[in-house]
Amino acid sequence: MYIEISKKITKTKVYEYILLRKSIRDKKSGKIIKETIANLSNEPVEQVMLVVNALKGKFTINPDDMRQGKSIGFSLVIVFLMNMLGMIRAIGKSYEAKIAIMLIVARVTIQSSRLQALRWSKHRDHILDIIGFSQYEKDKLTDKTIYLGLDYIQANQEKIEDKLFKSYYGDNPPKRVFYDVTSSYVTGKYEDSDLVSYGYNRDKKQGTQQIVVGLLCDENGHAISIQTYPGNTNDVKTFANQLDKLKNRFNLENITIVGDGGMIKCEDIQTIKEMGYDYITSIGKASIKKLINDKNSQIQLTLFDEDLQEVTQNGVRYILRQNPIRRDEIRETRESKITRLQEFIEKKTIYYNTHYKAKQETLENYINKKISDLKLSKFISVDITYKDTDIIVTSKDKENKTKTKALATVTITIDEEAKKEIEKLDGCYVIKTSLTDNSKDTKESIHKAYKTLIKVENAFKTLKTEFLEIRPLYLKTDKRIQGHIALSMLAYNITLKLKSYINKLDLDFKDTIEMLKVVKTTPVQLTKKVSINYIPKVNETLQNLFKIMNFTIPKKVNYPM
Repeated sequence: MYIEISKKITKTKVYEYILLRKSIRDKKSGKIIKETIANLSNEPVEQVMLVVNALKGKFTINPDDMRQGKSIGFSLVIVFLMNMLGMIRAIGKSYEAKIAIMLIVARVTIQSSRLQALRWSKHRDHILDIIGFSQYEKDKLTDKTIYLGLDYIQANQEKIEDKLFKSYYGDNPPKRVFYDVTSSYVTGKYEDSDLVSYGYNRDKKQGTQQIVVGLLCDENGHAISIQTYPGNTNDVKTFANQLDKLKNRFNLENITIVGDGGMIKCEDIQTIKEMGYDYITSIGKASIKKLINDKNSQIQLTLFDEDLQEVTQNGVRYILRQNPIRRDEIRETRESKITRLQEFIEKKTIYYNTHYKAKQETLENYINKKISDLKLSKFISVDITYKDTDIIVTSKDKENKTKTKALATVTITIDEEAKKEIEKLDGCYVIKTSLTDNSKDTKESIHKAYKTLIKVENAFKTLKTEFLEIRPLYLKTDKRIQGHIALSMLAYNITLKLKSYINKLDLDFKDTIEMLKVVKTTPVQLTKKVSINYIPKVNETLQNLFKIMNFTIPKKVNYPM
């Protein structure tokens, strides 16, 4: 904003106009056009000078006139990071794009429904001013038009991801790409949905429908692409689609795909090779046992040690290790399960023996199911014997009667040899890879790459439970569910970038966020027509954060960022 003084000369008089104006670029022509915010011609000179100085950041505030305005600190930082990551440019500047940007900021800031995001943006935060909504666009933003942002993200997801990929990586695309899958439960009825269905529920929300989400990340945890699948989709079935995306959309060559053993199967490995890619994955306990028992295999149980070992056979390289910490944890858990089983059996036996109508079949079913649930059946068995015994039974009339019941005695047998055989592989794992040249890729670097998969798991944790809270979903169309998931991925990348700066200063993430949220404007009424939203000085902690971010917080609300 700026002050412009213009004159209009007639035959008899000269008219002078003092206008508060701002310059904006016309979307169609690309030309700069001027917009008048207020006519200050009739204002006293001292009031006009106050506006001039305020625009230059040279005004002071009377403490008696100070009042707290809307929040601005966190939104300023988020939009700054969005610009840094190339998101604003990739998403665009249309009205629908602005709504999408607002929804992304809302997802990071308040993790709420669209209706709450609408109220927040209009009454509690300066985000609409920061993004550059005109007054007309603000008035047009309602509980119905706000969904245009989700629709826009869904319709343009591929274009946005492609632009962000080029912007973020430039000429240095990632050499390793990490892929994993999760699910997210939904609520409500979805009779016509192709996405929402019952499936393997990782959220442990029995009886709820869900969607499946696949996420591609680089080795730093930065999300490259996200995709939504039907809730009954098997993890493995999502993988071929991701390979096609990497090859044909992102045009990646000579990369290594990293995924867990449940994701990359034999048929996928063949496809990976045909595409000229390499892979890093793991194999399960059953496959490890098969290799150990194979007489032609070089992999033996004695190779498993705390230090990494490697074996290359049949064109495949195996990295072996036994994690002593994990080994001890597994054994401790197993002993805990045995104790729990013993306590459970004792409790159920006492109940059966003290309740005349309790059935033998029910007792046996309870015990067998518990052994199965605790996965102890490979080395634990029980023997239940019954002996008729007279017991005292109290009737409803509180009369004691003597009746005969077959009382149970349960004997638990632990096969120590079988248990020791199972314990041999405790904490053992095998990483499998096509990277057979150890002069280019050491066993340590391959091991580290596989362990980096945890960053994808952390991404899901941030998306689902830790901060962004994308679940449960309440959206009623498949396209808007897809838009919400895509939008949440962008919010995750902003969060990841912010965390990287906060971690550099060894600050607590949530405490820093709260500091940013309490940075609010101080509205200053300069004239009857003009008010300026002044941004107060932040504390030393935020000053240090802004310094390493190379971010300068403005002195007043600007239009737009």
